[in-house]
This record gives sequence, structure tokens and C-alpha cells, in this order.
Amino acid sequence: MENAEFVNIFQAFDFPTALCIVSLCAFAWIAKRFLEVSKEWKEESIKLRDHYIGHLQQNQVEISGAILENAAAAKEYASALKETMTSINRFSLILERLEKKLGIVKEE
Repeated sequence: MENAEFVNIFQAFDFPTALCIVSLCAFAWIAKRFLEVSKEWKEESIKLRDHYIGHLQQNQVEISGAILENAAAAKEYASALKETMTSINRFSLILERLEKKLGIVKEE
């Protein structure tokens, strides 16, 4: 409503009635504005939520890839460690035979 219409309301009705009408109009305008703002907030929050979900999904993919790489590296490390232990065992057998042949083994 325009200012002229509010003046006409005060001229047409007594003061308490006109004040109630103007108050109701002001309340309706505030409620309408609040609904508009809340709709904007909702849309912005949905966009932010979707962006956040996309970010989380991207991080999940990156973390899953890193875990797979880590698992493959751990598997290779375990295989290399197994080969190393096998070589150490063979070397210890060779040293044991060499000690026996050289006679430097202490019998207990």
C-alpha cells in the first residue's frame, strides 16, 4: 500500500480501527518479506549442502585411491620382507655349515 492509501484509511475510519488495519498491513508485509528471505536462505543452504556433498564425495574418492595405493605398497613390502627373510635364513644355514667345516662351533 502507498502512503496516500494509509492516510485515506485514517480519514475513513476512527483511529483505533485504522491503526489495527495499518498494523495488520505492516504485519502482512513483514511476513511476506520473511517468507521471501527464508526461501532465499533455503535455496542458498541447498546449494551449499550440494557443494559440500560434492566436496565430500571427491575427498572420498581421493582417500579410497590413497588407501588402495597404500595397500598395494604394503603388499609389495610384505613380499620383499618375505624374500629378505628367506635370504637371511639361507645365509644363516650357509654360515652354520661354514662354522662346522672350519670347526669353530662351540658344542654345549
